[in-house]
Amino acid sequence: MNKKIALTLAITLGILAIVIFLMYQYFPKVWGDIVYPMEYDSYIVKYSKEYNLDPSLVSAVIYAESRFNSDSISRAGARGLMQIMPATGRTISERLGESDFSVDKLLDPETNIRYGCWYLNYLFGNYPDNQNAVLAGYNGGGAVGDRYLVSRDAGIPAETSGYIVTVNNAQEIYKQLYGDKLSTSVTAENIAERMQIQKEKEETFYDKIINNIRSLLSLKK
Repeated sequence: MNKKIALTLAITLGILAIVIFLMYQYFPKVWGDIVYPMEYDSYIVKYSKEYNLDPSLVSAVIYAESRFNSDSISRAGARGLMQIMPATGRTISERLGESDFSVDKLLDPETNIRYGCWYLNYLFGNYPDNQNAVLAGYNGGGAVGDRYLVSRDAGIPAETSGYIVTVNNAQEIYKQLYGDKLSTSVTAENIAERMQIQKEKEETFYDKIINNIRSLLSLKK
C-alpha cells in the first residue's frame, strides 16, 4: 500500500469515526433505534418489576437473543424475543399455574417476556449475586451455569463466554440510551445486591459499544 492510498484510507476512517461520534453525541435516539432498538418497553418494565430484575438487563438479553424480533425461531427451536425453548416454556407455564400452554404462545411478546423474566429470576435464585453465572445458565443451561461458578470462563463454551460479554455491555448501553423509559420502583440498592457484574476494569460507555461489536463479530466466526 503506497503512502497516498494509506493517507486516503486514514482520512476516510477518521471522518467516519467523527461522524459516528457526532451521531451518538447529538442524536443518541437515532443511534439507539438503529443499533440498539427498544420495543415492548411496557412489558419489560412490568415484568422486570414483578420479578425484581433490572429492566436494562432484560432489554440486553432480548437484544442478544433476538434483536427484538418477536417472530425469531432458532435452529434449535427456541422462540420469541427471549428465545425460550418449548420444553422450558411448558415448565415455566406449569410453575405459573397455567393450563393452556402452547408453543405458539412463545411468539407472543408479553408472554415471552413474562416467561423470560420468570426464568432469569429463577436463575438468580440459583446463583445469587452472580449475574455472569445467571447468563451462562440462560445461554447454555444449568450445567453451564454451575461450571461458571467453579472455573469462570475457562469452564464454559466460547459462545457462552461471548454471550456474557455481549449482554453485560448491552445492559450498560441500554441504561444510557433508555434509562428513563426503563425506570421502575426497584431500588438501585436492590439491583446492586442482586445483580453484581464482575469486570476486570471499569470501561467507558464507548468502550462498551466497541467491545459489544467485537463480541458479536467473534460469535459469527
